Amino acid sequence: MDLSQLRLVALGHSSAGKSSCLAAMYTRLAAGRKGFRLTTADTALAQHLTATGKLLGRGIYPPPSSRRTELTAGLTFGRREVLGFEWTDYRGGALTGSAADDPETAQLLERLTHADAVVVFADTQRLATDPESQDEVRRTVVLLHRAVDEQPTPLPVVLVYTKADLVTDPADWARARAAAAPLEELLVSGGRVRGTAVAVSCGTSTRGVAVPVLWCLSVLLTHRADEVARSLGSTRELIKDLRKQANGIDSMVSWFKGVDSAAKRLKYWEEVGREEKAELALLDRPSRRLARLLNAEQRGTVPPAAAPVPSAAR
Repeated sequence: MDLSQLRLVALGHSSAGKSSCLAAMYTRLAAGRKGFRLTTADTALAQHLTATGKLLGRGIYPPPSSRRTELTAGLTFGRREVLGFEWTDYRGGALTGSAADDPETAQLLERLTHADAVVVFADTQRLATDPESQDEVRRTVVLLHRAVDEQPTPLPVVLVYTKADLVTDPADWARARAAAAPLEELLVSGGRVRGTAVAVSCGTSTRGVAVPVLWCLSVLLTHRADEVARSLGSTRELIKDLRKQANGIDSMVSWFKGVDSAAKRLKYWEEVGREEKAELALLDRPSRRLARLLNAEQRGTVPPAAAPVPSAAR
């Protein structure tokens, strides 16, 4: 897993609020949060997202988009970029199209098999009132299983209940979460999935918009830091054993057998250990700080009226 080229895929039907959430998220994180900042080299898109984010703050919403949006961005900590990612937001019709007839649907299916993280946007109002939304949920779950089954690394999956501020009746929330139950079950299914659900609002009362991206990046960064820490532990044990073996007799026997001596292997693994230690030093502090930022951004965003779901990256 290359932390500089992560692939985040956004799914959601038309009018689910993907464009608004992306603009609100970018506007919040581009301004900087607790040492982290979102950056992009795409100046035109950055200006568009920031302008849209400011309009959202005044209660002016963008029209539903029929185009795919791609944002290539980096998350910096201090002066250093610790994560780079491409966020691909597919138009709503790509979820219901046929791969044989719709090139974008075919691309979406291909993209999901190589996704490093998936964010699913669901219109809370529609889930509570439109029976057809349940069919859309089932279709989305089928698509997600393609992503879940393909790779061995953790797969962050975030279910985003959009327009949460417009749903105030507990009964409506109960219906919405019942309709989304297959997705919520996937979030806690274990295996590769590291999932959570979040209720977000975009507009004059913005809430939770940074959580989807931060969850995905925190899970992946923490996983890589843990992976390097485990590997460094194993390397240090191997170095300890090789130091015991490295002596003149071993060197002569190894020369006679035509194999690398313990001293030569020790030199190699000491260099590996130094590289792993250096990488861990670059990952450890940002991963812990990012997890803390995520926890702060998640406060008050747990969807009501259903069984609890994880509230912090594992």
